[in-house]
Amino acid sequence: MKEMEVRAIFAENLKKLRKQKGLSQLKLANEIQMAFTFINDIENCKKWVSPETLARFATFFGVPVSAFFTADNENSGNTISNLFVNTLCDEVVKTIKDVGERFC
Repeated sequence: MKEMEVRAIFAENLKKLRKQKGLSQLKLANEIQMAFTFINDIENCKKWVSPETLARFATFFGVPVSAFFTADNENSGNTISNLFVNTLCDEVVKTIKDVGERFC
C-alpha cells in the first residue's frame, strides 16, 4: 500500500469521526488547539501527522490509534498492514511516555 493511500484512509477516518461528533474543521481545531488550516490539510491529504498529533486525535475522539487506519471499502482489506499500525502505535506510546516524563 502506498503512502498516499494510507493518508487517504487516515483522512477519511478523521473526517468521519469529526462529523460523528458534529464538528466542523474549525470547531475541531479549536477543541484540540490546532490550526484550522492544518486540519484541512490533513483531511485533504496535503499534510501528515506526527505521533504526538495522532495521539491527540485518538485521545480526543476516544478511539484507539488503529481506528484511523481501518479502511471501509472491500478492496483494501480491513486494516492497513498490522505491522505498520503496530509500529506506529508503539511510536505513539513512546512519545506519550516521553512527554509525560518531561511535563509530569
